[in-house]
Amino acid sequence: MALERPKSLRELALEHLRNSIIDGSLKMGQVLSERKISEELGVSKSPVREALAQLRDEGLVSIEPQKGARVFSLSEPEVTQICDFRQAIETAAFELALLRNPEGLADDMQRVVKDMEKERRRGNEKGYLSLDTTFHQLIFEHAGNDYLTASYTRYIGKIAALRTHLAKLPQHTELSFDEHSKIAIAVHEGDMAKIKSLLTAHIDRTRQAYQSAAIVLEGAAAS
Repeated sequence: MALERPKSLRELALEHLRNSIIDGSLKMGQVLSERKISEELGVSKSPVREALAQLRDEGLVSIEPQKGARVFSLSEPEVTQICDFRQAIETAAFELALLRNPEGLADDMQRVVKDMEKERRRGNEKGYLSLDTTFHQLIFEHAGNDYLTASYTRYIGKIAALRTHLAKLPQHTELSFDEHSKIAIAVHEGDMAKIKSLLTAHIDRTRQAYQSAAIVLEGAAAS
């Protein structure tokens, strides 16, 4: 049995900051102080600076000279690009997953949907959103293509962070759960045409929700 390597200070800072952005503890557009984060975590500024640089590459943080770092902000053009990206890459991954491991994908998706239902009934928003992310990751796990997985993984944190903000919108979680359930059924049936249709509808509704959230956030920032 291999021993687990202890996490470096950079990894600990990265995990803390990423999770705080994803779960909404750090708000969109919030200024991030290296000194304050260092003091909170009990580490020097160096690992915090390295973690912020990694989060910048993931799109979760923006860093400007003389202004420092801040949590990413939502904008309509970026929303459109994210949704276009998801539509293209998830469709491609679905096609490969259904070709290579349809039964494994169907079983795993049905299992995750059942867990999503449990967390939804418990009112555990954080648990539900984590499973939402897991559901979409399954497509890539069963596709068996490292390049597709790497491309999606680079932005998975940002996509997850946006889910957290969307969960505040009325009926979003109920609609989201219904869509995931229907996709899981279509996967079980092996109906790629239906999967594409459902995925398109799911992401298009998400696109509209993103835009609604953007208007709310921009309005709040202006007030």
